[in-house]
Amino acid sequence: MSLVERNAEVAVLHGLFGDCLEARSRLAIISGDVATGKSSLLDAFERQAAESGAVVLNAVASSVETALPMGVLEQLFRSPEVPEAIAERAMKLLNARALTYPMRFRGLWDVLRDLTERRPVVISVDDVHHADEISLQCLLYLLRRLRSARLLTVLTVSPRSQAPNAPFQSEFLREPHSRQIRLGPLSPDGVEALIRLDLDAQTARLLAPAFHEASAGNPALVHALVDDYLAGPEFIAPELVAGGAFGRAVVGLLQRHEFPVLEVARAIGILNEPVPPSLIGRLLDIDAETAARAVGTLTSAGILDAGSFRHGAAQAAVVDSAPPDAPGVLHERAAEQLHSDGAAATDVAAHIVASNRHGAPWAIPVLREAAEQALTSDDLGTGIRYLRVAHQICRDRRERSAIAARLADLEWRVDPSVALRWVPEFSLAIQDGLLDGRDAGTPFMSLLWHGRVSEAVRMLDALGRGRPSAALPGDAGTAMDVIPPRFCLAYLYPELAKDGPAADTAPALGPVPAAAPGPGQDAAAMLVAELHRRDVRGALVAAERVMERSRLNHRTFASLAIALATLIYNDRPGRAAVWCDALLAEATARRSPTWLALFTALRALIHLRQGDLPAAERHADTALNLISPKSWGVLVGLPLSCMILAKTAMGRPREAADLLSITVPEAMFRTPLGPHYLYARGRHHLAANRLHAALSDFRTCGTMREGWAVVLPEVEPWRLGAAQALIALGDLAEARALMEEQLLRSAPEHVRTRGVALRVKAATHPVPERPDLLGEAIELLQGCGDRLELSYALADLAEVRRWVGEHDCARELAHQAELLARQCGRPAAREGERPDVPGGVVRPDDLAGRHRMGAGHAAGLAGSAGRDAGGVAAADPERFLKLSDAERRVAVLAASGYTNREISKKLYITISTVEQHLTKVYRKLNVKRFDLKSALQHIEVVLPASEAVLDCCGSGPLRQAAGDR
Repeated sequence: MSLVERNAEVAVLHGLFGDCLEARSRLAIISGDVATGKSSLLDAFERQAAESGAVVLNAVASSVETALPMGVLEQLFRSPEVPEAIAERAMKLLNARALTYPMRFRGLWDVLRDLTERRPVVISVDDVHHADEISLQCLLYLLRRLRSARLLTVLTVSPRSQAPNAPFQSEFLREPHSRQIRLGPLSPDGVEALIRLDLDAQTARLLAPAFHEASAGNPALVHALVDDYLAGPEFIAPELVAGGAFGRAVVGLLQRHEFPVLEVARAIGILNEPVPPSLIGRLLDIDAETAARAVGTLTSAGILDAGSFRHGAAQAAVVDSAPPDAPGVLHERAAEQLHSDGAAATDVAAHIVASNRHGAPWAIPVLREAAEQALTSDDLGTGIRYLRVAHQICRDRRERSAIAARLADLEWRVDPSVALRWVPEFSLAIQDGLLDGRDAGTPFMSLLWHGRVSEAVRMLDALGRGRPSAALPGDAGTAMDVIPPRFCLAYLYPELAKDGPAADTAPALGPVPAAAPGPGQDAAAMLVAELHRRDVRGALVAAERVMERSRLNHRTFASLAIALATLIYNDRPGRAAVWCDALLAEATARRSPTWLALFTALRALIHLRQGDLPAAERHADTALNLISPKSWGVLVGLPLSCMILAKTAMGRPREAADLLSITVPEAMFRTPLGPHYLYARGRHHLAANRLHAALSDFRTCGTMREGWAVVLPEVEPWRLGAAQALIALGDLAEARALMEEQLLRSAPEHVRTRGVALRVKAATHPVPERPDLLGEAIELLQGCGDRLELSYALADLAEVRRWVGEHDCARELAHQAELLARQCGRPAAREGERPDVPGGVVRPDDLAGRHRMGAGHAAGLAGSAGRDAGGVAAADPERFLKLSDAERRVAVLAASGYTNREISKKLYITISTVEQHLTKVYRKLNVKRFDLKSALQHIEVVLPASEAVLDCCGSGPLRQAAGDR
């Protein structure tokens, strides 16, 4: 081993050697922890002394030879540099059994004196703390009688040695001409210098800090880290690689220490925590003082730091060196000792679990207590681990069922699909009267969550037939705001809340709750009652109370989710956002992926209702990744629907189609999540111009609700989508009827729904009637905070203003709509384009649509036109149908106020052609140019101020030729 940062120590030895040359005997004692370089320093000095002409007598003491008398002396006088004659004299004295030890010492003094008179002598003994007692006595004898000889004695010793000859070692320190040399660990610069012996300077500089931290400056460990680095893959960035060489070096270093250093290191490594010396002593059957010394040795050697291993690789290597059964035995002893000492349950439980020996009867209550303590800090993993062991070793069925119930609660918070494995055990426990309803809540909700409705109802029925104590929390009112499980079932599967038995279920779920409870009763019961009574205001008040009074836990989770959904579905996205953000923070702090996933999905829905499409997409994607699709169960429809709606509205239909290819549970369509999913799919079809498919999905949403005995707020206002599909199909009458029904069914509190309904209804009315409807819609949408729907309403009003020739107002409205759409994450729309309906501009009053509506409707519109305000005769709609496509395009643009030159540029035709088309238009419609606008408005022909007229008049290939602006 090369000498680094040992220049001062080498200088001391050279100075002592200089004294010895002047016949002044000297003694140097080199001390230091194991593997700090004592032997390397001694070896280097021996070579230098030999080169200077000295005779070197060297020996290495060993723990296995401590009991061998004169073993070190024999090594010294058998050194190769000792003259043969002197060596023979010494051997005769050492082997002369007839002589006493003092007589032999006297003879060896004569031999050594003769040798020092010829040449300087250096006596070196490595690891002198392992030397035999006779050799140490002889060395002391020689040193004291040769103080004026050319003799230098150099010894290396471990300062923490507990060898039996320790008293003799202290005698050397009392010698008047002795000098102690203490070797410490390398500094960071020393470590860098040592690394540079094998690696380039730049790499050494980068590696030195990490190497020094891992090795504590021990040269042997630094060399091992260099070996691991060199053995790693080439061309990697310089970084610490603590591998096999480092682990072997650590174990080898500890093996060189005396008992029980290695054993204590193994105990600390296996227990994986700082352990008091008193406990270590009891675990290893040694006294506390010895254990404390061993810990001190490990700390001094840099293996431990504040009672723990400095580096994980060192700990792993030490633990791996232990016998296979050592960890289990040690943890079992630790658990027993700590339990007998009255230690905290959490301290004892960790060792019970790690021991894999769980037979002690006192272990179960300790594990349960430790689990509950872990849950106070929401450490779900630890709580689950303790309860699993407690459940495994418990033999009492009632207690085992109670443990399983608590375990199911925790596992459901992490992964709802895992909690299903407890259903068979709970079913048997309920049948045998071993489990009351309070503990059956999680298995019951897990069955509902995963669509296993029949089993859930049977479980509820079995609990209802059991003892009174078996009632589920909330059934008879509780101190907590807990939704009754019967209502959870009815809320998630509304078809089951009937007066009689459901088709595939056990007996009925019971009567509808009475009127709303008074102020003294819990808010959850009030929310249930108001939802049953369809009282929107009462339900909103009760939902706010639930949110205010309930802290998130496994019993209030359903109550909070239903209360939050009540706010969302009743058009209170602002209030819902405030509460949802608070619940998200609480779910994050309480480390529940399940809670966090559902509230994140609800947050995505809130973002949709507020028109923030990127945020809705982001939260929905996060929700889908927090737990697996299997774990989502029937509720997977919520995040999926939000993602589909967001991607569709942002103009990414292919990504939305990919989401629609994901298989969803069939049972989802029995829940309110079904309308969510169908509505999203309908919007996707609508955007793709698959109008009949869209209309089918929207109508199915309404059909599903017909079988619901519990009338819940509409999760999605399906009539809005159906009306837009009908408008695109040209059926204005039915679309208008749907919107009137939607407005009739919507409570005054449903501001957003009413605003959107008025906007869609406006498209079913003649142009002159639309501004009032759109103005009212804009006012409502501004109040509810849905910026996306507001942008649609502003865009609609801008089109109307363009049609009537108010171009300045139209441009301002269109600009506002565009700004809002961009804020919402929608791509920029082309001029005149309606982004919320398929195919760009879908005109409910265009003449192509009029063919689909039928002649009767067209005639009715024509008859209602009458005469315009100026007394101009209204044009006959049938005459307009006789115009060619080109004539229609020119007529609409001319009526919109464009000049002939502007029309020619817009349609890519000559001015002469424009004039020819207009001449034919005037003749066929029997009007003049200044009457053209009024005539076309009377027959409800739209008058856009952009190339969107190409859509209106059915341009086909010409639109492609003109290109998009």
